[in-house]
Amino acid sequence: MTLAVVASPAATDSSRLSQPRSSSPSSRRLASICLALGMLALVGCAAPPTGVRAEPSTLVFTPAAERLELRLVNHGEAAAPLTAIRFDSRTPDWSAFAIEDREYPREIAAGGAVSLRLRVDHDHFTRGGAPRSGSARLLFAAGAAPQIVELRYAQPDPAGDLLRAGIRTAVLLALAALAWIGTRRLKPPLTWPAWLPLIAAFALLPFGPGLCPDAIGRPLSAADVEQCAAGRGGVPLALVAVGEGWIVYLVALVIAALGRLTDTTPLARRLASRDLALAAAFAGPLLAFGTLDPRRLVGEQAVGLFHGAAIFPGWGLVVQPIAAAVTLAVAAAPPTGRLERLGFAAVFVACFLGGAGLPMLPLAGAVHGLALFIGAVVLAAKIAAVAWLVQRLHATASGSRARAALFFFERAAIPLALANLLVTSAYALLR
Repeated sequence: MTLAVVASPAATDSSRLSQPRSSSPSSRRLASICLALGMLALVGCAAPPTGVRAEPSTLVFTPAAERLELRLVNHGEAAAPLTAIRFDSRTPDWSAFAIEDREYPREIAAGGAVSLRLRVDHDHFTRGGAPRSGSARLLFAAGAAPQIVELRYAQPDPAGDLLRAGIRTAVLLALAALAWIGTRRLKPPLTWPAWLPLIAAFALLPFGPGLCPDAIGRPLSAADVEQCAAGRGGVPLALVAVGEGWIVYLVALVIAALGRLTDTTPLARRLASRDLALAAAFAGPLLAFGTLDPRRLVGEQAVGLFHGAAIFPGWGLVVQPIAAAVTLAVAAAPPTGRLERLGFAAVFVACFLGGAGLPMLPLAGAVHGLALFIGAVVLAAKIAAVAWLVQRLHATASGSRARAALFFFERAAIPLALANLLVTSAYALLR
């Protein structure tokens, strides 16, 4: 019976069955981009570290950071004796630095790490005139290998801070202008409750872990990049670097919902319910990872879900699947404009997809400039993919299973999000 059906003219032509189906141009283009990114990352990544490494390799102090911690990590397979810890007296400012530990560690276990707590004397750099910067070197021996850690004390740079603040303000004003134009020219037009969360999303989104301008062409560890992101020797890659930034976005969603309630139309009430559901659902990963800092939230998702392994990343999509499903459903159910979808996608990527990170391909240890480029491309690709998915879900035909699932999640969005918050809170208390 099966052979007769295959040979029938009404069935599929045998010549078509014998030829493999060619992939579409878009799928081939996507595969080429993924292959190129993988090759770039492999080329840019430095060799795996060996022996004892200081993290960060250069420790930068400021008037606001007079006490810092230096980690000495042993990447070798044998324990490394730690001896001869001292400051280089040949450097002019060595006497300004001190180690606060009463006893120095004597050994670093294989695969382990030890820490040294250092402090700087701020008054040393203000005596005899205007405040100045300075430097010194910390010396130690790990086994038979002598090591050097550069110590820097940097004074505030008002001109540079003003320039960076001006650039960020200009970009924020451009976003506000774009949103204002959107209230009149876009189809459908954006109202002020819609562009308030939009501006907050792009203002708080971390576009990368941090920028170290003096080390674009050098491989950097995660600790080096984190130091730059904290403003010591570099800058954070966000328009508004606020430690508790995501609370601003949640408040923007609540204000947007209250603003929509001034309109009595059914669509306005539906959109207000969507904004409240998004606020409750986005609070899920924030509670699960225990932070409101946008940059730290992305960093927490880079850690492997099982025993720190990077093969299976601990993204919010895995840790908070109910919250992720609710956010996708309520974002796709009502009609939204392109800018709203992009703003939602940016926050979704930061909270559920690890920001600019790639699974199974950590960029720590890669050439800094190349790592930033790959991260920017990955972030843009994730945002575009989520925005496309939201649009496709919204365009699903009525009566389909996808439409029925969207309808269920939209109606039960707020109860599901609140239940998810209660379960997450209980788990956090019992852990």
